Amino acid sequence: MSETHQQDRPPRFTLAILLYNQFDLLQVSSVLSVFSLYPDNFTIQLISEHGQAVTSQQGYTLSVDQSCYTLSELSVLYIPGGNGVEQQAMNPRLCEWIEKQHQPEHYLCASCTGTALLANAGVLTSKSATTNKRLYRWVTGFGDEVDWFPVARWVQDGNIFTASGGIACLDMSLALLAELLNEETARKTAIRLEHIWLSDPSDDPFAPLHIVQ
Repeated sequence: MSETHQQDRPPRFTLAILLYNQFDLLQVSSVLSVFSLYPDNFTIQLISEHGQAVTSQQGYTLSVDQSCYTLSELSVLYIPGGNGVEQQAMNPRLCEWIEKQHQPEHYLCASCTGTALLANAGVLTSKSATTNKRLYRWVTGFGDEVDWFPVARWVQDGNIFTASGGIACLDMSLALLAELLNEETARKTAIRLEHIWLSDPSDDPFAPLHIVQ
């Protein structure tokens, strides 16, 4: 294959979304809404610890593609928040697996309380991060050596992205899309989704409402 032909090939990434019982469906569907628009660039894998279907906190059950332990290719790991995070944070095997994914070639992303799993795995040590503002005190207790941002819609520190609660993961996803592809694609995606992208990570209108400043 010629060098020119290779350069014309679109970049490809494997996005793995870690699901667990009582995950937040909104945070998963938001991320899927962004990256599923680009099948030439992203292979999406839904994973769970044991490869079994999991039930969201909204009561809907999703099948997964495989166990996290059998995942052979990874470019981006995304961990959503949800009511089941506390139980997963007490799972040493899963936290060890998350820690092993912290490689220079991998992007690690989490939103809302999912950030607690990154912190508990030691991934966020000496890193900047944010999380759900309503549960800010609880999540930040998992990482004393993390530079937590009390006012941030999302935060990027190198290859680690974290987002505030709820739909903030959509803003983070667009920022990640801009990082992996380009900003024009991210902005066109926001328009396609009819979403006003908060591209300024410090634009966090909800932090003052939860008095975390």
